[in-house]
Amino acid sequence: MCVSNRLVMPVTLLVVAGGGLVLVGGCARGGPSGGPSPVPEVVVDVDLTFAGPVNDSYYYFIAIDADDDINDGPVPVAAGPYWGNGWGAGSYTHYVQYNQGVYQVFRQVLAAQLRTPGGGITAVSGTPQWTDTGTVALTVGQLTLGTATVSGTGMIASVTNNSDQNAGTLTVQTDDAGNIVAGSVTFTPASDGGRPLSQAEAAQLAALNAGGVALTANSFAFVGLSLTLGPPAAGSQTITVAPTTAVVTARFVGDSPPQQTRDATGTLTANSSTPTATPPVPGLSITAGELVPGGSAEVKLVTAPGVLLGTPYDYTLPNGTSALRVTLDLGQLSDRVQYLSLNFISTVRLLFDPQATERDHVYDGLGPRGNDYITVRIGEYGTWRNGEGFIREGANDPTLQYAQSEQEKAGVDLVDWRVRIRRL
Repeated sequence: MCVSNRLVMPVTLLVVAGGGLVLVGGCARGGPSGGPSPVPEVVVDVDLTFAGPVNDSYYYFIAIDADDDINDGPVPVAAGPYWGNGWGAGSYTHYVQYNQGVYQVFRQVLAAQLRTPGGGITAVSGTPQWTDTGTVALTVGQLTLGTATVSGTGMIASVTNNSDQNAGTLTVQTDDAGNIVAGSVTFTPASDGGRPLSQAEAAQLAALNAGGVALTANSFAFVGLSLTLGPPAAGSQTITVAPTTAVVTARFVGDSPPQQTRDATGTLTANSSTPTATPPVPGLSITAGELVPGGSAEVKLVTAPGVLLGTPYDYTLPNGTSALRVTLDLGQLSDRVQYLSLNFISTVRLLFDPQATERDHVYDGLGPRGNDYITVRIGEYGTWRNGEGFIREGANDPTLQYAQSEQEKAGVDLVDWRVRIRRL
């Protein structure tokens, strides 16, 4: 079964990943601590062959997408200046790394970078719970201004919030003549959704606080509030303004070919960095000031350092050969998915310098540009080999053109692979 330019098939992953054990015999089994591991039910074997000997100073990855979306998968980071983790992009949930004689299995993690502020959005942080790298356009929609309520006894019968996005509390006292009592007007911003008064707002509050002026329906218009007044004239009251929220749409364009687009909708709180119960991007904290309907910001989701899960269930060290072999416990990746998408990415170096260009990037992956990946169906036990589907991996891909020597090129030039899924 084939999907676009990805070969769909069952898999056995064999790549060097994991642990800190270096054994003379070249083979090892181990759990997260490198010690004895429980016998898994189903394993994935991956065999990779390169044009020349594996170089322990280079980096070799098996990128695995276990999110059950067969329309995207792992791809190399092909061009700067935003290199992410220095080697991989697209959609993947786990990866195996071989470097310096060590195999390790990681869970993938994303980070967010605010490329273009807008709409009142000023910063982003947190760990997005999506699995794909790409660009998110956040567009601010309809506002729901925070409701204003009044408590205490005095002239203010009700309050209407006409335009205030600043959550907090206002206090005021009036005398028998309905005049504001000097020093009685205060504003305290809410911990979530509030901000200090601007210089102009603070100046108008100070003018009221001088006292001796009548409380009118427009006394607090400088913060967007209108008052309905009535007897009694004298009293002490507190106005509470709830946080303002907005509907925000998130349009995501993925890095993985064919760069599929998807839309999500959530809510955002003005003057806050606390995620709502329905954030536009789950796991992402978005800092906003006063929100601007129709305004938008651009956020880039990039790869971050992964979370180490341990060593593969079984592996063979290359020991001067051109082969990497790994056996993974399928349960360590996921026991609930039907499909895995995989790419085998090798690179001479990890790139992080924003000034670096593609000329500094010598790498390989499935397909001429490394942008192909295979998708396999779990449960179809068997073996799949290079060239049996639409993807045939050969030597001298164009991504290797800037190698400094034939030896450097051969060390990352993937020329053959095999994947197998089997029960133990």
